[in-house]
Amino acid sequence: MKRIITLLFAFAIISLSFAQTNANVKVKRMAKEASITPNQNVSIEPRSVECVWESDFSNASDWDTDHDSSDCSLDWQIGQNLECTGFYPIAPIESTNGYYALLDSDAYGGEEGGTETEDSWLTMANPVDCSGLDNVIVEFDTWYQSYNLERCFIVVSTDGTFPTDLSPTTEADPANGIFEAFPGISGDVQANTGNPSTTRVNISEAAGGESQVWIRFNWTGTWGYAWFIDRVCVAEQPAEDVALSYGLVSNNGTGNEYGRTPLSQVGEGMYTGGGAYNFGVNDAENLELSMSIDNSSGYVLSQSDYSMYGFDNDGFLDMSGTISGPLASDENAYFEDMTPMSGAVADTYTATFTLSSSGDSDGGEYFGDNTAVREFALTDNLYSTDGIDIYENYDVSRLGTGNFTDATDGFMMMSYYEITEATYVAGATIMLDSYMYSTPLTTAGGELVVAIRSDAFTLDSDEDGEPDEAFDVANTIAESDFYLVTDTDVNNGFITVPLTSPAYLDEGNYYISVEMYSNGDETPIYILDDETIPQPASMSIIYIPGDDWYTNGTAAAIRMITGQSVGLEEASSNLNVYPNPSNGIINIELDKQGAYSIRVNDIVGKLVAENEINSNTTLDLQHLDTGIYFVNIYNDELSKVVKIIVE
Repeated sequence: MKRIITLLFAFAIISLSFAQTNANVKVKRMAKEASITPNQNVSIEPRSVECVWESDFSNASDWDTDHDSSDCSLDWQIGQNLECTGFYPIAPIESTNGYYALLDSDAYGGEEGGTETEDSWLTMANPVDCSGLDNVIVEFDTWYQSYNLERCFIVVSTDGTFPTDLSPTTEADPANGIFEAFPGISGDVQANTGNPSTTRVNISEAAGGESQVWIRFNWTGTWGYAWFIDRVCVAEQPAEDVALSYGLVSNNGTGNEYGRTPLSQVGEGMYTGGGAYNFGVNDAENLELSMSIDNSSGYVLSQSDYSMYGFDNDGFLDMSGTISGPLASDENAYFEDMTPMSGAVADTYTATFTLSSSGDSDGGEYFGDNTAVREFALTDNLYSTDGIDIYENYDVSRLGTGNFTDATDGFMMMSYYEITEATYVAGATIMLDSYMYSTPLTTAGGELVVAIRSDAFTLDSDEDGEPDEAFDVANTIAESDFYLVTDTDVNNGFITVPLTSPAYLDEGNYYISVEMYSNGDETPIYILDDETIPQPASMSIIYIPGDDWYTNGTAAAIRMITGQSVGLEEASSNLNVYPNPSNGIINIELDKQGAYSIRVNDIVGKLVAENEINSNTTLDLQHLDTGIYFVNIYNDELSKVVKIIVE
């Protein structure tokens, strides 16, 4: 199975403290569907440079496609509205005219994955004259998602000949015309460029001043996802051009970005900042980042005194001391400071970041990539990794009991929460796929249980590659009762589940997990997965029964409710089922006498016993095999599901 993690591209550059464990592995998503995106016209950034040659793929004769026949038979495709056709497809690239090129490695590898080292290329059919250009770039729109064993190269030739033996272990060699397209992404499972992303590669070392230049897009790998390319442009590199890679809003400066943060967890303020990159030929002088925050009530806060940090020789962010610039060509810098939020109230906020330099400021020719926006909410008691209903533009998929083999019962999704001020947690709200999908996969009848867990199973304090603590399904800080998903829940699109009693959490890091049982996928449960803001890998974790846990790098819509109440008018459900485990004889105590139905299901959902009771009862299940069973006790007023073990 393919492994699932997503690394934030910007943080792949700056690294920060997001060390990964051996669990950054994963499985390809098995849902054959594109993510949900807002209904809006495709918005493609205008060209930031004047092209000396360009192609939008509406004329396929601009390109030649071929492959290394000794390695594979996979070719690029050129056409209109092409889609991935493999078992684990990603969405098509967003395009203004629908014409583009596609390398579909997933389809070539099949369901289980191929073993060939694919080596396939897309080459300009005719050369371009760059004799008058000392500094040459190739700019293109792209949509690429990485698996774990591939590389994407830009290869430049001045005589029409190219190397034909590239592999995922090939090193970039600009002097010989070999440039890596995505050095911060390739090899990190499910890391991606965004859809689409405009990428620029400086090819001056091979192409500058040359009278004929051919450019090749060369894919090499073994069973990856896909690489889309659109709107290729060859141009002269600007003398002055700085770009803002991203903007960041984090309540404690770790780089984890939450869609909603309770005011109690804000403390003195929010850490804000951003990544800067100098794409210009000249050094960037007087580099500055400014930011303004506003909300629906007119609250406005601005900041322009950010500290700037550089990187060490290994490419890791060095925050031991600030730097003042200038920022050399092709170099990165990072800005961060704590932004006080005194006087802020529960509301939705928009932070707008703006980067400028002496040669690239507001109104300048290349200022289009100097801004970034982050949206977030401050709340009274709701904490969410996801930003559904907060972000104006979003990218949301779903994940659940039908996504992975052998995960229909006991599959678990977790969201990561940092507690900066000790607080009670009352429960969780879970956003089902029916909240956003017109044809949901979730149906009534499944069961789930919510739990609070320590993050100890993810930590590797001695850096030996192994977590300090093995993951134990039963090792929880607090749990809810088993919850039966109803038709009303599916219609609402969400479920709010209280813990059996509020849990007091000290300052520290925790996961909220949702363990799901779908009766052998007869009653599946799917939870929304927000992929709008790429997150550190451990922000979201999945657990596959009988296999292992895996980082997912997204924002599962499992929302923490702080305080001592979930705010629901709950019917009494203090039913007691004991002993547990048992030899098959269990006692059922009712806190309120009346007519109840009892249904007992096995782990795959088969009904193995049922009864009608009016008072406290002893249930004889000794005829059942040893194992796990679910006892559902219900009437018109309440329902409670208890997981029992028969030994």
